[in-house]
Amino acid sequence: MADTTSTPPNNTSSDYDAMLPYWTMIDDIMGGAKTMRAAKERYLPRFEKEDREEYEERVKTAPWTPLYSDAFRNLASKPFNKELALDEKAHDDLKTLSENIDAAGNHIHVFARKVFEAGINNAIDWIWIGHTDVPEGASVATRKALKARPYWTRIPAKRMLAVYEDVVEGEVLIVHARFDESIKRRVGFGEETIERVRVLDRERIETVENGVTKVRYGQPTYQLWERKEVKGRRSASWAVIEEGRISIDVIPLVPFVVGDREDGSFEIRPPLRDLAYMQITEFQMESDRKRVQTMTAFPVSVFRGVEAPDDGEKVTLGPRAAFFFPPAGEGGQLGDFKFAEPSGAAGTMLREDLTEFRREMREAGMQPLTKFSGSLTATEVMVNDAKAHSAVEMWALALKDALEQAFVITCKWLGLSEKDHPNVKVNTDFAIGAQTAEEMGLIIQMYEKGLISADQVIDEALRRNIIGPDYDRDEDLKRIIEQITEAVEDQQAAMPPGDQSDDEEEDQTDAA
Repeated sequence: MADTTSTPPNNTSSDYDAMLPYWTMIDDIMGGAKTMRAAKERYLPRFEKEDREEYEERVKTAPWTPLYSDAFRNLASKPFNKELALDEKAHDDLKTLSENIDAAGNHIHVFARKVFEAGINNAIDWIWIGHTDVPEGASVATRKALKARPYWTRIPAKRMLAVYEDVVEGEVLIVHARFDESIKRRVGFGEETIERVRVLDRERIETVENGVTKVRYGQPTYQLWERKEVKGRRSASWAVIEEGRISIDVIPLVPFVVGDREDGSFEIRPPLRDLAYMQITEFQMESDRKRVQTMTAFPVSVFRGVEAPDDGEKVTLGPRAAFFFPPAGEGGQLGDFKFAEPSGAAGTMLREDLTEFRREMREAGMQPLTKFSGSLTATEVMVNDAKAHSAVEMWALALKDALEQAFVITCKWLGLSEKDHPNVKVNTDFAIGAQTAEEMGLIIQMYEKGLISADQVIDEALRRNIIGPDYDRDEDLKRIIEQITEAVEDQQAAMPPGDQSDDEEEDQTDAA
């Protein structure tokens, strides 16, 4: 795959360029007050005729309330209340890999959570299924000696510079991808960043049979490009430092997509986009409220009929200060002093608007984010909870699908059949908070009428997180039996000997 143009390998696709502003905004929001304030006029416009020094002070002290990140973390945690794992029928090699899926010590549960969180924020995240380098044609013994194995790596959206797909015989294939693989290298007591880009490609092959053009793609290949400084030249050049064939028949990349994707592209409508924009508006409203509060919350000193002090001369205000006003002018008019205090109506209005806006954000995020005056009806809460439930469930199923696709590619690296790829168990059973008490009441009624078993009642309580995840059913049954046994023994011990039944007397006689 030779580069026939002057375009450098770190060139980004139009899809990337379209999504980048949103990704940057999300990074700023998740970075909190520090990054939001550092962005300055991107989120806090400068007022007309506002002095630069005043603007810098306003930005430096702008309040920040992380409503978006609170809602995001709550939603992102739901599928991981139970451990993500492979089913019991999975191949032993895959079970072993899942304990350290990224060759960095992370269980697949931990790895998947990072993918899920990034996907919700950025609308897409990528899984690269790599393999330890081994000599071409290496034997099984050599592979074992080298501890060769597949491993998964997360490629964040901002590092995936370009991806292109094609449809061949009804199957969607990734045919070209480029992602940033820059590294940091220690140099003495310092460090330097080496810019690198990995390029994955499949050559397009067209053949004509009976007048019909057929398309297929060749064996996947890779190139690793590095940016090198050239003495005497202002611009650096890119050079291939490593290249070769990928020994499996696909480019080992899997996207995790959350949101509405434009057909044939990787331009995606993020699921929490509206909430993110609301967070920017809330930041601006908080800043405006603080500015108005600063301007109206303090009384202003008013001197009337008194000559102004000389330049540089200070007027002392506060406790233990007194003013003497001699008659001023020929008419002997007396001076006056008082404090003029603004009404604060603007501040009150802004505070009420901000409170209402936060309530709207809470509804948009499907989670209570802050205390507010008034309350939602039970029906509104149930509807909002149900929406969140269905949305997160859909995202969790998309994660399950992405992980299982990644295991299909892992099976290719291991020489296993694609049929050996496991079923990944992802929790999609989220209890609806507002309905929990009501539902459990109905479940208990069904148990009391003999319609369901006690085990089913326990299952439903576990599902709704009424009983903790560490509950041990067998251990609890032992405790119940012990309690019943102790109660019977205590009851028997409290009975007078003459009150015991004939059977109990016979048992005691036999025991004797």
